[in-house]
Amino acid sequence: MYNFGVPVQLKTWFDYVLQAGRTFRYTASGPEGLVKGKRAILLIATGSVYSEGPTAKADFMVPHLKQLLAFIGITDVTVVRAEGLAFGPDAAKAGLEKAAAEIRTLKTA
Repeated sequence: MYNFGVPVQLKTWFDYVLQAGRTFRYTASGPEGLVKGKRAILLIATGSVYSEGPTAKADFMVPHLKQLLAFIGITDVTVVRAEGLAFGPDAAKAGLEKAAAEIRTLKTA
């Protein structure tokens, strides 16, 4: 997360991927995603904790990414967070270990 949002490199990638006629199409009832039956896993790293508590309202990145993915038809989204990385070495280690443990539990398709 950079300044509560998506890093520019990831935003640029989505700008290339979201293409009318390729990953979505316009219909009479609105846009329709063409990338269906896919799963996305978001690996999120943050200095603070944004999954809960008072800072949760400042997490603009995860909802934005979920919206972009849903726009192209990907609605099966799992979020894995490595949080509190700026709270010192012990907190960073705990945050990374928690995320790694979550990753190990994910089932592959």
